[in-house]
Amino acid sequence: MKSDISEMYLLLNETDGNRSAIMRSMRKRAYLSASVLFDLQLGGIIKLTDKGMQVIAPLSKDYGFLNPVLDILNDRENKSSKNSLRHVVLNRKINRIVYDGIGEKLLFKNKATKTSSRGLIFSHDKYIPRADAKKLVVNQIKAELLGSNTASLENIALVANLSRSRTLKNYFDKDQRAQLTQQVKDLRHNPEYETFFKFAKWVDDFITAIIVAASSSHG
Repeated sequence: MKSDISEMYLLLNETDGNRSAIMRSMRKRAYLSASVLFDLQLGGIIKLTDKGMQVIAPLSKDYGFLNPVLDILNDRENKSSKNSLRHVVLNRKINRIVYDGIGEKLLFKNKATKTSSRGLIFSHDKYIPRADAKKLVVNQIKAELLGSNTASLENIALVANLSRSRTLKNYFDKDQRAQLTQQVKDLRHNPEYETFFKFAKWVDDFITAIIVAASSSHG
């Protein structure tokens, strides 16, 4: 398995400020979780069945930090599939584990730097993307989705999550965003992408419902 989608998502959603833009925003945390689920699905670790999400393979040692996510998805005795996913998306402890794990991957690849903020009780790490690493991702999307008629599933998932996290507008103008949206829509009719888009719709519909419900309860 790889964590390409999650890494690219963090690179384009995190900011240079003192506090993490991702950890401060429920929407951004939710779609970081979605990015991880896409990585797990494309890596053959989980799949969508008639009963929901199912774990079908173990993680390699270098992705052991995601085992708490698989443990939650596997907890069918105490939680339904959707309740398990809700826990993955909304639980701040799980969000932090995912954020730190992906951040460490970027740090190891020299695509980010790390700072620590220390309070009276807790301290948290923050991963600051390198400008050249961000630019590389943006150029990759432009070359693949704006410059050709084919696209990798990783970039399709990334664009969808950037759009849902309201980050796409930070890197692409209005015409480019419209072109990206149309390209993804066109690819949905390609049988090669059918399984992926079915999985993506299930995840996105559920996360959208969670965000709407949370927003309503706060306002």
